[in-house]
Amino acid sequence: MTIGEALKQIRGELCLTQKQMCAEIVTRSFYAKVESGKSMISADKLAEILFSHDVDINYFYQLLRKTYMPKSKQIDENLNQKMNEAFNSGRIELIEQCYHDILEQSDSKSLKIRSMITVAYLKNELSLIDPKVKQKLFIEFSKEQNWMANSSSLRLFTNTMPIWSQENLSFFVERLLNRIEKSKKITELNQERYLRILENYLTICYQRRAQNGISTAKNIQRTFNCILKLSSPVHFALYKIAALYLKYLFLDRKAEAQKVKDDMKEYGYQNLVKNWPE
Repeated sequence: MTIGEALKQIRGELCLTQKQMCAEIVTRSFYAKVESGKSMISADKLAEILFSHDVDINYFYQLLRKTYMPKSKQIDENLNQKMNEAFNSGRIELIEQCYHDILEQSDSKSLKIRSMITVAYLKNELSLIDPKVKQKLFIEFSKEQNWMANSSSLRLFTNTMPIWSQENLSFFVERLLNRIEKSKKITELNQERYLRILENYLTICYQRRAQNGISTAKNIQRTFNCILKLSSPVHFALYKIAALYLKYLFLDRKAEAQKVKDDMKEYGYQNLVKNWPE
């Protein structure tokens, strides 16, 4: 949809006339031209109109994605979504097909690396990954001072964590924890990105039985504390539940961990818990 088409759809959903929709921010005649695609509206006036009617900004921009997002990025996002769905299904053949599609259709080196590691992780073939890939990633993140604020870097780190050595993994997670603890305000989107990393870190530490190391043990406790601190919005509750499950595993309270998992299945989250460690 164009901006004008999206405004028209929103107006229809709100049951407003064009005069009511423009809210005296612009003239009705000018607004009518915007809807019909004959005039362009400035960003500040558009924002005023949307805020005056309490329009969900994220929803509005979702309507615009196919029109204004670069085609290459649309392809990458669709491929990434399919890979995530395949991963949650736990079906190796589906994941490998998604990986093949990514190699064929995407120009993103980051997406290809992330997908390669996802496939290797599920097939228990991480040891077969070229050491040069690991070295390149370490150098890249060591040089990148702003990776904790860059969405692409955060996604890359999240998906490549299984191939990092425990020492390097703990080093970068500790830097992330320091940033979170010092930040006065973190956007909700970044909170969710950080939560994915922290949950992955706990899972990897448990799978490697790395909790006995003094520095790692401290990081694990800090990670649990951080997840509880960040998990305030209701839709972040799943991260808190996953952290509770992992905490029971670390404490060797398997029966309580199993109950958490069984409860999640009963609530309809079978696919979500399918890949939880045991």
